[in-house]
Amino acid sequence: MQALLLAFLLLLFGFARLVETKETREKCDYNNEQSVASCLQPMLDYANRLQEDTGMQFPLHGGSIFNKLCEIYHQFQECVEEVECSSISIEAVAASYGYICGPGMPLFERHAACFAQVERDTSYMSCKEAATKAMTDAQKKYKNAFGDPYLKAMCSAMDGYLRCSHPTITNTCGNEAWGLVSTVTRDSLRVTMPNCDMGNALF
Repeated sequence: MQALLLAFLLLLFGFARLVETKETREKCDYNNEQSVASCLQPMLDYANRLQEDTGMQFPLHGGSIFNKLCEIYHQFQECVEEVECSSISIEAVAASYGYICGPGMPLFERHAACFAQVERDTSYMSCKEAATKAMTDAQKKYKNAFGDPYLKAMCSAMDGYLRCSHPTITNTCGNEAWGLVSTVTRDSLRVTMPNCDMGNALF
């Protein structure tokens, strides 16, 4: 599935302290967020291991890889089910994986083989490499300063990636597949970077 999810997940805790939640419930305190972080660690570990094994920061997840991610996501849900406060970490993970590991799973499975094919396309690889470089440069430049300049740089990198990869994904897998990419991207950005407008890049 759409590549940006792993990047979102790995940067989740940097974004968490910047994003204002619209939930009416009381925000989680430090101890509760630490419990959530512990529940999230297996997913972060798997994402990191995937990047190390493939050397890719922006994989269009193949079927077996994504099935494993969804399995870990459901374990995360069970782990945090007793958390009653409002956690930006829980919201961000749900926004990134709730749809494609739930009602959108049949649609993803229908296009999984094609997404894997796109992953090997030279045009897509160029898009991925350019976006990876832009994100890496932003991380080096701003280090742990997750302020507006950093978020704008990350938003710009993702915008460039989407605009670049759109033709390849659409031409190879069709409009329905791109619609899936758009849905998941919008859901994830709504929580992780609400001020990042990807409207033009997603249509």
